[in-house]
Amino acid sequence: MIKSGKFLIMTKLQTLIQRDPLFKKFKKQLKTFSGLSKGDRIIISVSGGLDSVALLLLMNSTEQFNLIVCHINHNLRPESNNDKSFVEDLSGDLNIPYYFKSLDPESQNNGTSVEEWGRINRYSFLEKIAKKTNCKWIMTGHHGNDQAETVLMNLARQSGVLGLRGIAKQDGNLLRPFLAFTQTEINDFSKRTGYLYKEDSTNSDITIPRNFIRHSIVKPWEDEVAGLISGIHGSVQHFIEWKTALDFLIIKSLFPNVKKSDKRFDIPMDMMVTLPKMAKVRLVHLLMDDSDSELWSKHQLNMLNQFINKDNTGKVHELHNGWRLLHNRDVLIGEKISSDIQKSEVELYPNVPLDYNEYRYELILNGRYDPSETTNTETINWSILKNRKLEIRTWKKGDSFQPLGMDGHQKISDFLINEKVDRLAKESQSVLTANGEIVWVCGRRISDWVKLTKSTAETAFLIWQPIHA
Repeated sequence: MIKSGKFLIMTKLQTLIQRDPLFKKFKKQLKTFSGLSKGDRIIISVSGGLDSVALLLLMNSTEQFNLIVCHINHNLRPESNNDKSFVEDLSGDLNIPYYFKSLDPESQNNGTSVEEWGRINRYSFLEKIAKKTNCKWIMTGHHGNDQAETVLMNLARQSGVLGLRGIAKQDGNLLRPFLAFTQTEINDFSKRTGYLYKEDSTNSDITIPRNFIRHSIVKPWEDEVAGLISGIHGSVQHFIEWKTALDFLIIKSLFPNVKKSDKRFDIPMDMMVTLPKMAKVRLVHLLMDDSDSELWSKHQLNMLNQFINKDNTGKVHELHNGWRLLHNRDVLIGEKISSDIQKSEVELYPNVPLDYNEYRYELILNGRYDPSETTNTETINWSILKNRKLEIRTWKKGDSFQPLGMDGHQKISDFLINEKVDRLAKESQSVLTANGEIVWVCGRRISDWVKLTKSTAETAFLIWQPIHA
């Protein structure tokens, strides 16, 4: 009987929603998302508050998608367990699968704000459930007033032109259909339909920066200026268009002059010095594929710009995002920091490819092989090496060898300097040894004692190439 009563209540609520003017506008907004199709499986992030419950009810009322509800209990308020129970019950009433995670506030790292800690854990959980349930999309209830608050906070942080983009409407698999709606529209919708939701007591705490902006700046401003939120929304779209145009020009005009791979780039300094400040910074962002991640702070932007413009030949600047930059004479080098550079020896066997520190090594015997097929190929005297143990390892201090064409030995460190190998590449430079004696400074020079001679009876080919071009 109780279930029947709940069913009637939910059916009546859905009818009200489907007749509401906001519902029609909401459905039009859904059509603006690229790739969103009828029948898609979508996670709705529901806190239990007014906005996220509205999003869930509107999405459910479309009767077009397979929905999953996710709730994160941050355990920061005494009533947070009640919020969890509310969302769980609502999901049950709507017959929608429900997942939740309970966070431990003690896990917050020093130096990370509560907001950042919550955001990181929240999106990590949403992505985890999306993968587990094979969901194509994740939706959150961010609306136009959230957008206005974010833009103002980014202006205060001096986060640059990227901060003016605010919150992305569509960011990969993350969708935010409420960004075109104001808080007032959602409030009025809740009053017309009478749906239940939970109040977050911390929303009125103006000691929290976002709440101060919400209650003391945006709300009074919105009361005085009609269309404020829609005006900011329109401005954000213009900022996004400008950012897209700038990125297009940088990629089309500057990328062809840059040597780039997945984990490294080399920018000619003579090109960098001619660029405006923001073009330099944006070029580095794009080359690191860091253009749409967490916003850089004013300090981070200034430190990057200073390093680029100052004569820092030979110096390294480590960035907060896992990359580092090196001024190497006439080139600015960027490299993604690897925490697992292999140093120890690994045996190399004939005709068996070996992957070692981002490179693939091959020792080819027998059969037909054309050395011109790859650029990093050496032909060696196999007659000398075939009964020795061959190993690949990272070079170390004190290593020396006899470079091809030289009478005496040379330290590897001096050889790399003469070859103008940059400081970053030196760290992962590998060598091939035979019974401990260096045969090859990989990709650069073989030892003189393994070269081909008139008496060479058997030959072999050494191949060295990046795993990721």
